[in-house]
Amino acid sequence: MKTVPDPSRDMDERSWWDLWNRSYRAKENNDAVSSELFARTAAVVNEMTQTDGSRVLEVACGAGALSRLLTYSSYHGLDISPTAIEIARQKAKPVRPIEDAGHATYEVADFHNWPMPPDPFDLVLCADAIEGIRDQRAAIRKMAQSLGPKGTLLLVAINKFVYQRIRRTATTPLQCGPVSHWLSRRELHELVKSAGFTIERMWTIMPRGNCGILRVINSHKLNHAFGPRCAAVLRRLKERAGLGQYRVIVARKRMT
Repeated sequence: MKTVPDPSRDMDERSWWDLWNRSYRAKENNDAVSSELFARTAAVVNEMTQTDGSRVLEVACGAGALSRLLTYSSYHGLDISPTAIEIARQKAKPVRPIEDAGHATYEVADFHNWPMPPDPFDLVLCADAIEGIRDQRAAIRKMAQSLGPKGTLLLVAINKFVYQRIRRTATTPLQCGPVSHWLSRRELHELVKSAGFTIERMWTIMPRGNCGILRVINSHKLNHAFGPRCAAVLRRLKERAGLGQYRVIVARKRMT
C-alpha cells in the first residue's frame, strides 16, 4: 500500500495549528478523547476557582473549548493560531457564560514574546500543549512570572509512554503536531520546580493504549469481566499507576 505524504509535516508552527483548529476544533465535542480531557481539566480548575473566583490565564487555549467550561472572575486565553482565536471569539458570542463565569478575552500571541501583564493572574493553565512549546523551560518560568504570590499552575501534558502505544489509523494523519520535546515525569518535575513552584499534586488521567503491554492492560474483556464497578476501580488504579494518557500537575508558586 502506497504511503500518502502528509503535507502538514512541512508546515511552520503557526500554519500547522491553523490547520488543526480549522479541521478539528471548529465543532464542539469533536471527539470523545478531547471532550473528556476538557471536562476532567475543567473539574480541577473549577474546584480551585468556585469559592471566590480567580483571574485565569490559559496558555495555548486553542479554539476556547476548555474556557467555555470554566468558572472565573476573568479569563484571558492566548494562542499562536489566528484561526483558533477567531473560532474562540465567534463561539464566545452566542454562548451564555456558565453560572458565575466572568468576562473572557482571547488574544493571538506567541507566549515566548507576549509582554508581561500589568496585573498578575491567580491561575495559569496550560493543557495538552507544553510538548509543542519551543522553549519549555522559559515558558514555565514565564508562567510563574505571570502569577501573583502563591498563584497556581495547572499543567496537563501528554504521557509519552501511553501516547506512543495508541494505534494510529489512516483517518487520523494529524497525530501530534510540531512537537518540541516529549517531557518525561522526571523532566516535568524538574522544570516546574526550577521555575519556582512547589508541586502539590501530580497524577494521570484517561487510561488508553492498545499496543504492547497496554493492549492487555486495557482490554475490554479484562476490564469489564466483573462489571462496571470493578471497571471503574481498575480505571482509577491505572491512573494512579501512571498509565493515563495525560499527566496533571498542580503546583503553587513559592514565595520569594
